[in-house]
Amino acid sequence: MSNETIPEPGAESGPSYPASATATGDGTASAAPTDNAPAASVAGEDPYRAKSKTKPKPIITSIEQLLTFAYESKARLLEFSKEDLKKLAITDEGIASQSALVRSLAPTDPTLSTPFKLLQYAARQGVPLKRAEIGDLAPALNRLFDLAVVALGHSPVFRVWVNQLVDPSKGPQLSTEHLRHMARQICADDLGLSPEQFKAADSERLVKNAIACYSLLRVLQREWTLDQFIDASYGSVWRYEAPEAAELERAASEVGASRDLDVLGIVGANYLTRITRLEQQVTRLEREASAAQNRETRLLAELSTVEEREQSAMARADAFSADVVRLQKELAAERDNRVVDKSHMADDYETLRTRIIRRLGGEIDLLTDGLHALRNGAPNVAEEFLDRSLLALTREVEQLKDASGGFA
Repeated sequence: MSNETIPEPGAESGPSYPASATATGDGTASAAPTDNAPAASVAGEDPYRAKSKTKPKPIITSIEQLLTFAYESKARLLEFSKEDLKKLAITDEGIASQSALVRSLAPTDPTLSTPFKLLQYAARQGVPLKRAEIGDLAPALNRLFDLAVVALGHSPVFRVWVNQLVDPSKGPQLSTEHLRHMARQICADDLGLSPEQFKAADSERLVKNAIACYSLLRVLQREWTLDQFIDASYGSVWRYEAPEAAELERAASEVGASRDLDVLGIVGANYLTRITRLEQQVTRLEREASAAQNRETRLLAELSTVEEREQSAMARADAFSADVVRLQKELAAERDNRVVDKSHMADDYETLRTRIIRRLGGEIDLLTDGLHALRNGAPNVAEEFLDRSLLALTREVEQLKDASGGFA
């Protein structure tokens, strides 16, 4: 992307475009349109006549002279070679005087054109601005960056946001939409100017420059990516410039007539890259969704199998429960029967015991009488007693066998 075709945030929108400056080998330009010059007249001038009218550039040997040149120049971009930038002395002693110079010159730039020039110039060099970085360009670019912040802080747009400008991590954060709203509220009285000195076109230029300065500031601080920078530019500036409901022919005409092809290329490539990233993300998410669906199908099958096993186990458990209930009932009935049997057996035992005792008692009497007869020399009487006793005992034994089922 050529340095000179970056669109100025404060440029007027419309079908006409300012002529691009021609870059030289050292990074400077042979000519640049001014903010006050009509774009059509600049574009229509003969290149040789325009070159002959170009004023010689002043010799710049200090940061103070570069700042003065930036504020006094009507060019939309700051052109200063890298070799000359390296020669500028950067000392700690010059900080106070340079800041004071910016504060004195800031009221002459109500549209913030100069802070934009300084930040755009610093960004155009492609050098990361790190405080610990040591290099030929870094000290001077860091100084221009700091002085641009001083100039922004002097504007009523950023006056209460200086801490956030210096420290991006400090809250509350400033959004570009809020910045656009604040910048649009700034009027001539806020700037100490008359309405003739700050017209509607100047107000629009202030809005665009304020947003561009803030966006470049965040990029130089490495707080924003190119995606964020382009999104902020579109959301707060570009979309307001686009024609409403532009039909195919007009949209193609505007794009085809644009001289900022490098800018269109950068923006288009950025969106295409993001689309590619999103497509890759969608593909990855689709693969993950397909894998998740496969896992879901497998888990559902496993769940179905487990549910079938559970139902079978529940059926077996129900059967076991029924068996347990049945066996418990049978056991309870058996216990009740045993209690009754035990009672009957106890009664039978008592009856049998009483009968046996009675029988044995009677037989003992017979045997006693038989023994007495035998001793007294009456064996016939003794034999009769023995026969009667044996017959009674035999009958009792037979009854006991019958009662026990034939087992003795």
